[in-house]
Amino acid sequence: MNLSDFKKLVKTFSEQNMKSDEPHVSMRCEENGMTLEKVKQTILDANSKLIRIVEDRPKVYKLYYFISRKRELKIIIDLLEYNKINIRTVKILSKQFRIGSLPRRRF
Repeated sequence: MNLSDFKKLVKTFSEQNMKSDEPHVSMRCEENGMTLEKVKQTILDANSKLIRIVEDRPKVYKLYYFISRKRELKIIIDLLEYNKINIRTVKILSKQFRIGSLPRRRF
């Protein structure tokens, strides 16, 4: 699924069509200093800065949103139920901790 296909798909959903793995997602939102409503609005907002979508398994997607120059919001969702988006987890990523961002040593 590419970005434009996902944005078309999300236009058909509302907050009532979204659910979450409740104890886990609420704990993750609290750790990252955000609310579940803000996460839902980020997914539903067509103007949000969606960077990329990675299909983890069939109908399970990792969504990456741009927060700032060095931070991204990663949301894992699944579309296993008909006409429902299930939020599985939420995480804020910092580029300084990414594996590929370590400088290489030259000898």
